[in-house]
Amino acid sequence: MHEGMLETILILIATATAVVAAFRMLGLSAVLGYLVAGILAGPHALGWLPESENTQTLAELGVIFLMFTIGLEFSLPRLMGSRRLVLGVGGLQVLFSLLVFGGLAWLLADAGPEAAFVIGGALAMSSTAIVLKQLEEQLELNTRHGRVAVAVLLFQDLAAVPFLVILPALTGHTESLGATLALAMGKAVVLFVLFVYAGRRLLNRTLRWVAGTRSLELFMLTALLLALTAAWLSELAGLSPALGAFMAGMLLGETVFRHQLETDIRPFRDLLLGLFFITIGMQLDVEVLWEGIGMVIALLALYLPLKLALVAFIVRTVGGEPGQASLQSGLVLAQAGEFGLLLLSMAAEGGLLAEAIYQPLLATMILSMALAPVLVRYNDRLGSLLLGRRGLAGEEELAQRIAEAAEGKSGHVIICGFGRVGQNLARILEMQQIPYLALDLDPERLEQAASAGTHVVFGDASRPTLLMAAGLREARAVAVTFDDPETEERVVTAARLHSETPVLVRLVEDRHEHQFLKAGAEVFPEGLESSLLYAAQLLLLLGVAHSVVERLLTQIRATDYQELRTFFHDTAEAAEEAENYHIQKRAVTLSDRDHAVGRTPQSLDLDSLGVRLVDVLRGGVRVPGNLLDTHLREGDVVVLAGTPEALDQAEQCLLEGCARRPSAEALAG
Repeated sequence: MHEGMLETILILIATATAVVAAFRMLGLSAVLGYLVAGILAGPHALGWLPESENTQTLAELGVIFLMFTIGLEFSLPRLMGSRRLVLGVGGLQVLFSLLVFGGLAWLLADAGPEAAFVIGGALAMSSTAIVLKQLEEQLELNTRHGRVAVAVLLFQDLAAVPFLVILPALTGHTESLGATLALAMGKAVVLFVLFVYAGRRLLNRTLRWVAGTRSLELFMLTALLLALTAAWLSELAGLSPALGAFMAGMLLGETVFRHQLETDIRPFRDLLLGLFFITIGMQLDVEVLWEGIGMVIALLALYLPLKLALVAFIVRTVGGEPGQASLQSGLVLAQAGEFGLLLLSMAAEGGLLAEAIYQPLLATMILSMALAPVLVRYNDRLGSLLLGRRGLAGEEELAQRIAEAAEGKSGHVIICGFGRVGQNLARILEMQQIPYLALDLDPERLEQAASAGTHVVFGDASRPTLLMAAGLREARAVAVTFDDPETEERVVTAARLHSETPVLVRLVEDRHEHQFLKAGAEVFPEGLESSLLYAAQLLLLLGVAHSVVERLLTQIRATDYQELRTFFHDTAEAAEEAENYHIQKRAVTLSDRDHAVGRTPQSLDLDSLGVRLVDVLRGGVRVPGNLLDTHLREGDVVVLAGTPEALDQAEQCLLEGCARRPSAEALAG
């Protein structure tokens, strides 16, 4: 049955949504979900999606955007700063894996030299998507094995570039392979020089003009145009489109617009890359896999331990890491990866790999990626088991490093979060010679801050173990400077579990104040204080005496910002704000028919409804509610404060009459 592009996309997205949602509920990688979706919907299982040009086009676009974003993230200074790990460990890992696995394919599978080269390169790769995401979730990016994994994965991403140049030449079926490879490399160099020349002349100027229009749509269109144009030019030159996209991304990564471009491209990349993984899954023949399941299990049993051993050996001898970290690095990187699947798929499409070799290898790589979450999750325990001893778990290692940084500190402040507010707080504490220790999760910021001599370490402040390691019980205070209430609440809970140390929480919005006060924290209402200081600055500009302004600020702070805590809501905000803000304001204008006219505010007893009478506006004169002892009149504007439900009752009381309450005499009778 022939499917149009729209029907193909619909089936792809519907299947992917269902399967990826199930995988995420199980805590598994979305990459595996896409692969399984492709296996299920593909021609070898349910048959919903036959292989077609439509699916291949979508998959190719996904790879183009992937390489473009990798180019954007490429940093030569970062590469040179970690060259021992990236070039030394990463380079040797790819080279040795290529030689070992390629040699085994040549000897055992009777593959030709070209096919063996591709197989070796494909099996050398590891899954960046799975490894980095899980290491980040486990707080292990800044551990020994985490830093090694990041460096090796960075080199693997770079190594994909020459493979993208060489592979089309290998599948070209030419007699003079050396000449073809030389021509391909020459084309790649010429294309790169052309991009550099055009980039220096046009890129910055063009992007500055686009940014000057302040149109997000135009900026996004420009990002898409740049990626696709570079890919098209590369394809015209007889090279891989993904190669051109990588070169363009690398050049754009040197501009000030790198982060905006990456943000604009990411949604397209994630969606289309998911479709690429679906097309890979579609190629797996379930029937062939079942018939050759013994071979696949044997290949998997050979591949994982061998790659683990290769990585661990290189990390130990070249990287100089201890045995535990070396084994953990091997466990983390033992699986196959996205680029490996891409290389294998391209080789099969070009006729370089026979189906009898391609199918078992594809199944082996997918199964290794399915096992990756387990290997990464328990890398510390498995590494210790392989060494025959108990090693430090990821969090325990972090705690030990934090404890070393906190050694000798007493009466210090623990700063949770080292962003703008946290760094400013640290400077002020230094000026007062008050010791501090900051915890943060941003590796790049940590590296810069630590090199500048600040007392900051990697760690999640919401983990009780890490807070205790930072000297929670010896600290004078804990300062929580995040702008995420959920994270702040976890930190307060963790601190309160083990200590009575005062905790000061920064709140951008005061709607969460009650829950933090209830949890035992002190609260700094940043939004209210900003409003107060803004008004004070304006009063000074208007010529109000400094002493008067200071007296006003003191008065408002003494009443816990009571005058600033309530405000009016428009209709668009009402539904959302009613849930977010506990106390609101409402103005009610009285007409001659309303119940409140002719009555005093005291007789209406609004306090019993939980409502405060703020002001009454009469004839342009505002009278504070607590001072009003006269009867309300027609045209009075009554300003009330309370919860939305209480305000509804109070408004009904003013307009229609309050629910009759029994009098004291009636009760006595």
